[in-house]
Amino acid sequence: MKAVTIAGKKQLKVTETETPKADGSKVLVEVAKVGICGSDLHMWENGDRVGLIMGHEFCGKVVDPGALKDTLNVGDRVTVLPLNPCGECINCKHGKVNNCVNGLAASPGITAPGAYTEFFAARPDMVRKLPDTVSDDEATMIEPTAVALRAVHLGGVQPGDKVLVTGGGIIGLLCAAWARIAGASYIALTEANPKRAEKALEMGDVDEVFDAKDEELVKKLLTASKGGFDQALECAAVAPAVNTTIQSLKYGGKLVLVGVNYSPVPVSTLLIVLRELEVKGTIGYAPEEFDQSIELMAKKVIETERFISRTVGLDGVQDAFEQLTSGDNPDVKIIIQP
Repeated sequence: MKAVTIAGKKQLKVTETETPKADGSKVLVEVAKVGICGSDLHMWENGDRVGLIMGHEFCGKVVDPGALKDTLNVGDRVTVLPLNPCGECINCKHGKVNNCVNGLAASPGITAPGAYTEFFAARPDMVRKLPDTVSDDEATMIEPTAVALRAVHLGGVQPGDKVLVTGGGIIGLLCAAWARIAGASYIALTEANPKRAEKALEMGDVDEVFDAKDEELVKKLLTASKGGFDQALECAAVAPAVNTTIQSLKYGGKLVLVGVNYSPVPVSTLLIVLRELEVKGTIGYAPEEFDQSIELMAKKVIETERFISRTVGLDGVQDAFEQLTSGDNPDVKIIIQP
């Protein structure tokens, strides 16, 4: 079967690889569509996992139901939680499978083969059948939607809250969407790419977009929020953005670090102390939040197809990565159709 693998720093290639075989346990899925994630872009930029098949936001049709033969049929549409909890560590035993101590071992698309390919063998307990009202395009958005849902849960966004989102990529836009659904009365977003800033306004979930490069940014944010934000959802993972959130929160405000940076990020802790800010990190989502995302997407409480810019084949993935990291492109989500 064909697959896209990391070939080096900022290099991908289409290769032939062995098709996974039915083994009576794993669910064999023919991949229909898979999303390009920000973590995929990071790995591509670093180029340190040569040979890896990325891709963990996907859906497809069951080819062999494996251990789920009593509940799944050939042809059923499914998606997969890209988690690999061990079930034995202290976090797993307390229900925090997204914090599994051993979870990165054989994690789909991160340290084990993912879905930038034609077929995927899925761990049975991570498979979810898709409702008919969730399209394939929407299904590729379940995973990032769950990431954003968890961020808003951890932030504790309440009706009437003023929320700052830094970074207008897909996670930032989804955080804004969930914050609006949670009842936020004012949502501001900061973004350095003017084309993405324009797109964020078009989506309709944010009230205002501010230039992340503006030297007067913090002053303008404090004025717009009338003294400070209740919540900040930081999705850019760079020092200027993190420090902007710290300076823009009101006393006792909450900061949720959603974005990931593989390098140290210097921040000023003085305001965190003086304003008694609450700072939380978040990684992934709980299975319940993944399932909630499916349910609420099926009911059209949150609409995600609007964020998808275009679809490419396996041969178009290299170009898609280059466009998404150019800093001068409006796209926030590109889908691969193997």
